[in-house]
Amino acid sequence: MNISLINPSSRVETSEKIEFFTPPLSIAYLAGALRDDGHRVQLIDNAVENLSLEEIISRVRDSDIVGVTSTTPTFSTAVRYIEAIKSELPNVFVIAGGVHVSFMPDEALKKGADAVCIGEGERTIVELAERVERGGGMTDLRGICYREGERIKFNPPRRFEENLDALPLPAYDLLPMEKYSVVGRRLEYFPVISSRGCPFGCIYCVTSRFMGKKFRAKSAVRVGEELQWLMDEFGAKQIAFSDDTFTLDRKRVEEICREMKERGLDIRWSCSSRVDTVSGELSSTMAGAGCTLIYFGVESASENVLKFYRKKIDIKKAKDAVSTVKKKGMLAACSFILGAPMETESEMMETIETAVRLNPDYAQFSVLTPYPGTELYETAKKNQWLLTEDFDEYTAGKPVLKNFHLSPERIYEMLKYAYRRFYLRPGYILKRILAGDVYLASGLFRQFIGRKLRTLRSEE
Repeated sequence: MNISLINPSSRVETSEKIEFFTPPLSIAYLAGALRDDGHRVQLIDNAVENLSLEEIISRVRDSDIVGVTSTTPTFSTAVRYIEAIKSELPNVFVIAGGVHVSFMPDEALKKGADAVCIGEGERTIVELAERVERGGGMTDLRGICYREGERIKFNPPRRFEENLDALPLPAYDLLPMEKYSVVGRRLEYFPVISSRGCPFGCIYCVTSRFMGKKFRAKSAVRVGEELQWLMDEFGAKQIAFSDDTFTLDRKRVEEICREMKERGLDIRWSCSSRVDTVSGELSSTMAGAGCTLIYFGVESASENVLKFYRKKIDIKKAKDAVSTVKKKGMLAACSFILGAPMETESEMMETIETAVRLNPDYAQFSVLTPYPGTELYETAKKNQWLLTEDFDEYTAGKPVLKNFHLSPERIYEMLKYAYRRFYLRPGYILKRILAGDVYLASGLFRQFIGRKLRTLRSEE
């Protein structure tokens, strides 16, 4: 069959503000699974291709199935695509997928989607294509909900894929790889997901609900094979492991590092970690295998706020982790979140100053955002904390959640101040110049602060 998969653009282009464009792994994995099953697949990443609706419809006109993925900020755009495709091509089977529609499928179905994939989609999309090809029904197809006339039917959920080694390689060759970049520079690294699931359950994160609390991982051999493939086929020089917590299983990380060395992979890589899952010994092993940067979710300096997030870390652990990583010659990046409902301005200021004292090589600041599917969204909905349910606004750069002490405008000012305070320190600028990477740091600051964002509205 002819199958097209679309990654939509967002009306509020958060990525454009920092010029950060990376390949969408979700549809690349789906394309790999479909191609392995014998289907003809095309990928449209409209986050970088910037096609009009008319151009998208022209591209998918010969398709038997069109799949549209979406995050929360891209959901309304995805719905527009679905409506337009079904209007122009009524006989094309349209399926929606992604985190947002997995928890809010009704709107996509009401706007014309024939079905919604709930959760992980590699097995589901292949089985669905087989059903559509032979004209079969959807009654017993696990992992979807679908329209039957005017009724919406929910099928039983699909079990999580236990053997991640059995998943296909992502079809990067079907993506416009030349269009991806970071702060204006052509992308030199490839994202890789080597594990799924998270046992921690922070209230603002959807991973433990979308992919389960059980940590499932590819073997070290499979990871090594994938890295070798990326180097041989695409000339990859850098890898970004996109796992939520790459370092959760220390033994596996050590095996992956050993696999890299045994294969002689001359490649630099980065990963995400919790501050309580990295030791000096593990850091040395990772650095020796080419790891150059570790990203930590610190989030807040307030014990009260961290408790609300159920983060289960403290600032001392964060300080130790950042110090350890830097001593081993790697870069440290830390994320911080502002705007919890009970958070005061002084607590936000303390978080900003803590970021300065921790002095990671890079810092990311965002506004707490209650994405659908998270416990935070359910709590906010129940307590009437949501300032808007216009999901275009859920970019993590604009307050959409009520704060008991500050206005949305003030929280946004705190966000801008956080970036100025961290990145405009003379000592920091000098350090980046001496390290030879001032372009990235200044670019992140310039792109985030320098562009005029839409006027904040406290409530619409």
